[in-house]
Amino acid sequence: MKPRLAVVFLKEIRDALRDRRTALMILVASVLTGPVTLILVASFVSGLEERASTLRVRIAGAEHAPALVNFLERADVEIEKAPADYLARVKEGSLDAVVVVPEDFHERWLAHEEARLELVHDDSRTESGPATRQAERLLAAFNRETAYLRLMARGVSPSLNESTKVERVNTATPRQRGAVLLFLIPMFGILAPLLGGMTVAIDSTAGERERGSLEPLLANPVPAWVFAVGKWLAAWASATAVVTLTMAGFLAAARLYAERKLPSLLNFGVPELAAFLAVIVPLAAFTSALQLLISTYGRSYREAQTYVSYLATVASFVPLVVLFSGAREQAWQLAVPVLGQMMVLQRVLRGDGLAWIDALVPAGVALVLAGIAVAAVARLLRDERIVFGRA
Repeated sequence: MKPRLAVVFLKEIRDALRDRRTALMILVASVLTGPVTLILVASFVSGLEERASTLRVRIAGAEHAPALVNFLERADVEIEKAPADYLARVKEGSLDAVVVVPEDFHERWLAHEEARLELVHDDSRTESGPATRQAERLLAAFNRETAYLRLMARGVSPSLNESTKVERVNTATPRQRGAVLLFLIPMFGILAPLLGGMTVAIDSTAGERERGSLEPLLANPVPAWVFAVGKWLAAWASATAVVTLTMAGFLAAARLYAERKLPSLLNFGVPELAAFLAVIVPLAAFTSALQLLISTYGRSYREAQTYVSYLATVASFVPLVVLFSGAREQAWQLAVPVLGQMMVLQRVLRGDGLAWIDALVPAGVALVLAGIAVAAVARLLRDERIVFGRA
C-alpha cells in the first residue's frame, strides 16, 4: 500500500473508531443478533422434532372406539383424554390436535358402515403441524388395518386392493434438509457487509461533505483516486470485520448449542466458516464500493443514509426470493451479485461439492464491479458540484 493511500485509509479508520457508540452498536448487533436467532430457531425445530417423535394422541370420546384404542395401544401410542373444552384449547394453541369420536362410532364400525371421526386442529399454528400429521398417519393406518381384516374375513387377499405399491426414496441428506430450515445463516452473511460498511462509507463522503471537511481534504496535492481507494478500503475493512465477527458468532452458537440440538441437520464448523468468508468478503468489497458511490451523492449524512437503506432493502429480498421462488439454479445466476453468493452459501450449508467456478465467478464479478464503483467515486470527487454542493 502506497504511503499516501495508507494515510487516507488509517485516517478513515480512526474517524470510524472515534464514534465508539455507533461502532459498539454495530458490533453488538452483528455478533449477537444472528447467533441468538440461530439458537431460537434450533430450539424451535428441535422441539418440533421431539414432539413428532413421541407418539401421542388426544381423543375425545375414546370409550366409543375400543377398536381404535386397541390399535393405538398395540402401536405403543400414548393415549390422552381430551378435556371438555378441547375446541377452545385448540384455538388458543394449548392443544395441537384432538381426535373426536362420535357416540355411534363403534356400532357403525361393527356394522361395516362408514364410521366418521373428526380431527380438530388449527393449521394457522406452525407448531401444531407435526401432531396433526402424526394423528392423520395413525388414523390412516387404522383404516388400512380394518380394511385388510375385513377382506381377509371374506377370503379375499388384501394385496388385490393394492395394484401398485409406491415406496418413497428421498435422496436428500439430513444436512441438506437442514439447510432449508437454517437459511438465516446465509441471509445474515449477505446482510452483514451492508451493515458493517455503511457507517464508514456514509461518514467518509456525505458526512465529511456536510461538516465541510471534504473540501480541505481534497485540496491536498493528492490524486482523487487515492482518496476514493482509501475510503473504499476503510469501508471494506469495516465490512469484513463485521462479517467475520458475525460468522464467528454463528460458529460459536452452532458448536455450543445448535449442533447439539440438531446434530443431523446442522454442521457449521471451521471449514464452513472459511468457505463463507471466502464468498462474502469479495461481496463486501462490492457493497462497500456501492455504498460509497451512493453516499457521495448525499448532501447530508441523513440523506445518504436514506439512499443506502434502499440498497439494504433490495439485498434483503434476494435470500427470500431464493428460498421461496422454487426456481432451479442456473449457471448465469452465479454472475449476479448477491444472488450468486446466496446460491454458493446455500451449497456450502447443504454440504454439496463446489467447483472452482462456483467461488471464482461471484468473487470476480463483485471485484470488477467494485473497481468500477470506486472509479466512479474518484471521478465524482473531482466534480466541484459534488464537493462544494452542500445543502
